[in-house]
Amino acid sequence: MSDPRDFEGEMARLRDRMNRLFSDFSKEAERPELLNEAEWTPALDVLEDKDNITIRGDMPGMEPDEIDLSISGDVLHISGERKREIDRNDENYHAIERGYGKFHRRVDLPTPVEVDNIKASYKNGVLTVKLPKIKGKDTGAIKVDLS
Repeated sequence: MSDPRDFEGEMARLRDRMNRLFSDFSKEAERPELLNEAEWTPALDVLEDKDNITIRGDMPGMEPDEIDLSISGDVLHISGERKREIDRNDENYHAIERGYGKFHRRVDLPTPVEVDNIKASYKNGVLTVKLPKIKGKDTGAIKVDLS
């Protein structure tokens, strides 16, 4: 364990480790062979109103049959794979910034939902999942009578 009075030394060691980390990262980014496929995870919004939990995810370039949805307990699973367009021999990439590959997102639902009434749609590259909340189920505070 280091001496708590050596704060400046600890900060210098941390700064050196961070500098090495960023240096290694920038060296890898400069190597074109590492631009084959960037990892990709679709961005999601999770919204709640009085009736529904709505999840929207950006998944451009995918077909609806490439997206899988499942629910288990209070967790919604969204998975799939965005495939890279087939390379042609006469193309020369200068940059590859769009991500491709398999993904899996796990969304912890903030309240119980009616599993039989979930609706999902996919339009213009945006997945929308509407999960109706179970009505009448109070998930808030519990009143306990003390005697």
